Amino acid sequence: MDLLFHHSYNLDLLNLLNIVGVDSPYKTLYPQIYSEFGQPLSLASQEILKQVSAALGSALISPAIAFVLSIIPQFDKAPLLDLMLDQEGFLAALEQNEPRLLSQKDQLFILFQVLAPVIQEIELLGFREYWLSEFYPVVEERVDQMDDSLFRLNFMEGVNRFFKQENLPEEVNIFLSAFNAHHGVRLTRHNSMLDISFSDQKILDFSLHEVIQSAVTNLGIPDLLHPLVEDPFIRLAFEKSKSVTAIEEIETYIQENIVEACKVYLLYKHGFLPDPYSYLQSHQQGAFILAVIILDFLEWNPNSADTLTTAMKSWMDQQPVGNLMMLYQQAMQRAGKEIGDS
Repeated sequence: MDLLFHHSYNLDLLNLLNIVGVDSPYKTLYPQIYSEFGQPLSLASQEILKQVSAALGSALISPAIAFVLSIIPQFDKAPLLDLMLDQEGFLAALEQNEPRLLSQKDQLFILFQVLAPVIQEIELLGFREYWLSEFYPVVEERVDQMDDSLFRLNFMEGVNRFFKQENLPEEVNIFLSAFNAHHGVRLTRHNSMLDISFSDQKILDFSLHEVIQSAVTNLGIPDLLHPLVEDPFIRLAFEKSKSVTAIEEIETYIQENIVEACKVYLLYKHGFLPDPYSYLQSHQQGAFILAVIILDFLEWNPNSADTLTTAMKSWMDQQPVGNLMMLYQQAMQRAGKEIGDS
């Protein structure tokens, strides 16, 4: 698998829709942008943005639009207005790539048509030239930084070995945006759009979550660890976590713990996360207790941790069910942490 980082004028243009509305809470994050493109925007365009925001139930207009547009090949490169007004091309992309959305095709295309005049007006106000001069160099530098970090720390080599290449997609595309309002947005096919202000660790954590979920499932790890549902310590941790994680099934809770453990271990091993135990203690209010135990095993048994499957089989051979409270206390002690610290 390759992680490919990109800039995209189209996505930043869509993200501008979150900022230029007169009632937008995000205009204070980008006061200069609002001054340049929000204040001059016509009343008709402002009304459209207000109505679309109300229909979506969110001041963030771009995530829904970006997700749907990412179904279309070359969505990040072709002229945005051409993409949004090409009903035939949009329908063909839905049929091929996201048939589950076909029932909503008419509503989605109407949304594109409604927003098209706003996007046209923003471009007439000179946004393309402004973005190229003021923000393209900044985003391009962040793209280069991420490429350099992955290469320097051999991160993808470690990921591919840990999960085995056949359990991973060929590539994952990550679009870095200057105006993402400090958000991460999931697009189709494991791709994502993230704010350039995110740290390297946060970019990789967000981008790899769904990929690792799929790999863990493909490898049969949830079935391998299913006996853990009988451990009273994990059952208690699951019940206490519900109000934080909103996870309602213990099997899902165990799977998410495995995903978190894998992410944190790989980020720690390759130098992106200096204190993984403190991270797990603070993330989701410390809800992922099992992740701490698995991380401890991976760290202290490097000969068994070359691949996830080998590691988990080796760990289950030690019959952890019924001993998980002791293993959690041991993990925290070896990490130099007090239970309850963050």
